[in-house]
Amino acid sequence: MTRADPIQRAIDEDLVRVLYAQDPIAFFSHWFSIAVLVAIYWPNVPSPPLFIACFGFYAAANCGGLALWICNRRYPHLTTPRGWINLHAVRGVLLYSAPGLAVWFAFQSPQTDLPLLHTVMLVTLAAGVFMSNGFDLLNFSTAIPFLLFPAIVLHFGTHTFDRTILAIVLAFFFCAINVYALSYRKLFQQVVQARVDQQYLAESLAAQKRVAEEASLAKTRFFAAASHDLRQPLHAIGLLAASLNDTAATAVQHAKTAQHIVYNVEALNQLFNQVLDLARLESGVTQVIRLHFRLSELFERVGSQYRPQAAAKGLALRIAPSSVVLHDDPVLLERVLSNLLSNAVRYTEEGAIWVGYRRAGRRSGGYIEVRDSGIGIPAAEHERIFEEFYQVANPQRDARQGHGLGLPTVKRLVQMLGGELQLRSAPGRGSVFRFPVQVGDPRGIVASLNEAVAGGPSAQGRRVLCIDDEPSILEGLTSLLERWGCIVRGARDEVDALAALEDGFVPDAVLCDYQLANHRTGAQALSAMRNVLARAGHEGVVTLLITGDMASAELAALALQGIPVLHKPVTPARLRRTLEMLWQQAELDKGRPAAALDLRTGDGGREPDSWAVKA
Repeated sequence: MTRADPIQRAIDEDLVRVLYAQDPIAFFSHWFSIAVLVAIYWPNVPSPPLFIACFGFYAAANCGGLALWICNRRYPHLTTPRGWINLHAVRGVLLYSAPGLAVWFAFQSPQTDLPLLHTVMLVTLAAGVFMSNGFDLLNFSTAIPFLLFPAIVLHFGTHTFDRTILAIVLAFFFCAINVYALSYRKLFQQVVQARVDQQYLAESLAAQKRVAEEASLAKTRFFAAASHDLRQPLHAIGLLAASLNDTAATAVQHAKTAQHIVYNVEALNQLFNQVLDLARLESGVTQVIRLHFRLSELFERVGSQYRPQAAAKGLALRIAPSSVVLHDDPVLLERVLSNLLSNAVRYTEEGAIWVGYRRAGRRSGGYIEVRDSGIGIPAAEHERIFEEFYQVANPQRDARQGHGLGLPTVKRLVQMLGGELQLRSAPGRGSVFRFPVQVGDPRGIVASLNEAVAGGPSAQGRRVLCIDDEPSILEGLTSLLERWGCIVRGARDEVDALAALEDGFVPDAVLCDYQLANHRTGAQALSAMRNVLARAGHEGVVTLLITGDMASAELAALALQGIPVLHKPVTPARLRRTLEMLWQQAELDKGRPAAALDLRTGDGGREPDSWAVKA
């Protein structure tokens, strides 16, 4: 429905109210008109049978108009607003045709002043029509012609000077009243449209207020749950750390306390990473990069990760063999499957978990499904489980059962990939999650998902330029890269980095922080680096942006452009894997034409990120 529809309906509803509001007054006005006309014709009635028929019809039409008004008052929903307007127009035709055509009796009467008197009465009725019906084209145009045209024609037909002048005046009056009625209608429509616009704005503001209030409540719930889940391990760590100072404790007790501290630190780190993951998804910096790959390799990766966990609980993790090739983002799909399998293992106590691919009637793809024989989810909870920190079977918020961020993350990832996460579940009957994927082309596969990066070029001897305005981070990064065998040059800002290039330091990679001093960004610094290196003939240099920012518009734009971005905190394993994959890809690019190449990296396959490098 377009926005013009409610405006037109509002105009019609107002027209009905105004049109029918005038009818009781019009009823008595027409009886007065009947009485006056009968009185002036009574001394010498021309053609009595026709006269009686005409004014009897006039009276009946007037009574019919009153009956229509009563019907509208008692049964307003009997028809649509436009239907009531059309019925009122029919009432106008019947009601105003009688006095308009009755002017013929004046011209048949021997009294020479009757045509003028009747015409005056018609002009008076026309003024009333203008006031009551002028704002509706249909009602006005069906009433005025029946009132005035017969008089105009008959006055012209007398061929006398004074009657011809009167006919001209009537014709001018007819044109003028139509012009004024046109302005009247436009004004009426503008008033109604302004009212509807104001009402529409009020409703829109009310809806926005409701959305804001719901968002505020969701935010409050989010922070309340996050605060609880963050405080729990912190509180436990504090108590456990204090117990280490107990000199009476044995070595075994100290070792057990240390294990509890490690467990709580891991829980805290897991929650922190999940919250950051959601923040990246919300801010739009997570990139979708589609590759052609074998689905069996993706299943093998997630299967090898979760089989030991399932076996420890006595569960069978069955992965259906598949030869299909997909064209999708394998990194994001791995994150989706990892979250779904983690939930399935956590909430299944006996039975099996099944992962597979189904066509399910789709022509250009199919569905990946994850089934379990777990506790199941009641229908009333199907929407709520996708809320942050909400868990069906964890009212005590035991961190060992997760934090309730996995399914919200899965839903957002599937939406990013252009699909919709579907759920079938019932208590005691397990759950089935599935989402759509697109079939790819086997000829488009460029590498296996399970190829080890260790076979690529080593970091030994690589020249790396690091740009960061924080001395401690720059020192730590330099020390780490030097332990890997890299030749490192540090720079505090863009100026120092350009100076290093002028001194002849040609890097194999440029690592740059996003927020730099002097209101400069890492994106601007890397752009300047690339320009200088390109002019010197060094176009294959790897560039990598490192940031702790989650909501920058520029970062979102860089993500869309496929610029490599790592989000803090960055582990040494992730940084090395990323650099070696970028260097490996750069080596491959030297032997083929320039093209858009896709890369993936991850920290042990657990929390992978995705980048695209334009060669």
